[in-house]
Amino acid sequence: MDQTPEAFRTALSSGDTERVNQAIDEVEDMDLEERAALFNDCFELCRGLYESDDGYQRQSVIRFAAALYPRLGIRTVGADITDEALPGEWTLDDIATHRNWLRDFYLEALVDDDGRVRRAAAKALKDLALSAEMIEADDELQTMVEELEALAAKHDDATQKHIEAAYENVAFHAEKPGSLLPDGLQEALAQDLSRGDR
Repeated sequence: MDQTPEAFRTALSSGDTERVNQAIDEVEDMDLEERAALFNDCFELCRGLYESDDGYQRQSVIRFAAALYPRLGIRTVGADITDEALPGEWTLDDIATHRNWLRDFYLEALVDDDGRVRRAAAKALKDLALSAEMIEADDELQTMVEELEALAAKHDDATQKHIEAAYENVAFHAEKPGSLLPDGLQEALAQDLSRGDR
């Protein structure tokens, strides 16, 4: 398929699993610079497509956004964390903006009405937390922990188990204490998660 925002829009809005997976595979196979060049336009596309009433489309958009994330920050691992460690004209501020956009997007999706969307968002937050840990973005990890704690305080419905799963993963990378929940409730949620979403 063409590696253009319009081609990706068509695939993600098609409702066709094969086409959606192909779009995700396409961006995963790109090198970091190619993904970075597409990121701004495709992220805006994702924001628009997420407004759909179709839960599968919203899930697809979250998965696509996670695959699209260029992870340019890993270029700084093992080197001084400066703009010069990044390819091209990218700056640390640029890549921090990417992470902030994604974090806010995933947190929104984490309280979606559809369990498939919430599960994709929790997985994407885990990957974002790993990236932040690798580049020693401790302030971003702390922000993620605090925002997940705030979400947990507001939600005690079906979204709770996905918020808790996301919190556990992010807290691990932030080296924070594990659960927001009592042990008995943790076990019950773990059993629910192992049975899958409705």
